[in-house]
Amino acid sequence: MCVTGLSIHHVGERFQHANPTISKYFVEVLEKLSSPDFYNQYVQLPPSDEPIPDFIRTNKKFFPFFVGALGAVDGTHITCLPSAAQRDLAQNRK
Repeated sequence: MCVTGLSIHHVGERFQHANPTISKYFVEVLEKLSSPDFYNQYVQLPPSDEPIPDFIRTNKKFFPFFVGALGAVDGTHITCLPSAAQRDLAQNRK
């Protein structure tokens, strides 16, 4: 929904769930991803003195619009692969 701009109604149709269910879990995931526990552990911002990468500086789509921006465009990384212990924990919850 964040990337595509689809409405709750469209997402509900796609996944065959009621709009309140989609809304509930969207908010739940958004809260988890923005919580200090998750953010501090998994989000790594690049150093502030790091130069702007060439692929941004030389691309008219990015530069000058993202000058000084911190985010995924400039190298922010979010670990997407859980550790073996986290995978085991998730399997045990099922």
